Amino acid sequence: MIVIDVGNTNIVIGFYTKNKLRKIIRLNTKKKINTAQKEINKFFKSNNKLINNLKDKYCILSSVVPSLNKIFKNIFQKNKFKFFVINPKKISFRNSINYNLNQIGSDRIANYAYVYSRKIKNCIIIDFGTATTFDVIKNNKYSGGLIFPGINLSMDTLLNNAELIKTSKISKSNKIVNNNTSASIQSGFYFGYLHAVNGILKQIIKENNFNPKVYITGGLGKIFRDKIIYKPIYMEHLTLEGIREIGIKHFYE
Repeated sequence: MIVIDVGNTNIVIGFYTKNKLRKIIRLNTKKKINTAQKEINKFFKSNNKLINNLKDKYCILSSVVPSLNKIFKNIFQKNKFKFFVINPKKISFRNSINYNLNQIGSDRIANYAYVYSRKIKNCIIIDFGTATTFDVIKNNKYSGGLIFPGINLSMDTLLNNAELIKTSKISKSNKIVNNNTSASIQSGFYFGYLHAVNGILKQIIKENNFNPKVYITGGLGKIFRDKIIYKPIYMEHLTLEGIREIGIKHFYE
């Protein structure tokens, strides 16, 4: 099975064989559609052997960029794949989701699918993507969540609007007060987001009066995992695993 997560910044393609994630390909979402089409065709040519060795030629797509959906569908169907796009209003467990199904992203549905399939009763999923999202699961039901700007998006906004501030890298910071601009930006973003995340977690837990597991995912999640309260479980590919769970239900059950 091939699973695809199309986000606003990156396209992540995962190959699963024998229930294991064997390979990951990353593409840039922000390229023009015709360029993306060339990239996907190139992806098929360069991974021809791996694709031909797949036992089941199934592909499932989670996308928050609808303009790319048809391109993926046409190319995968041309290559004899059965193809499915996640639609929140058509998934089997939609009645367990307390959210407007016309507005929730399929990536957040996929994150929920992972914990739902494992009957994890209470948890909070934090996804560090283009936006930073919190999804709250209580009694195995999706209770809602919140969204605020992602770290890289915030950094890009600062650099684009502050003439004297040059490029800076998002990374873990050891101290909060610094004496040069680059280090000050690093500590500001690191500690700013860290304390925002911890504060939001405390508020969610207080409002819901429960004792959840905390999962974090997304590339930048790893730099925060040691400092986030409630001992989070870091899963870099949680969204891909959730997309696969939806694919299993669609193609095999």
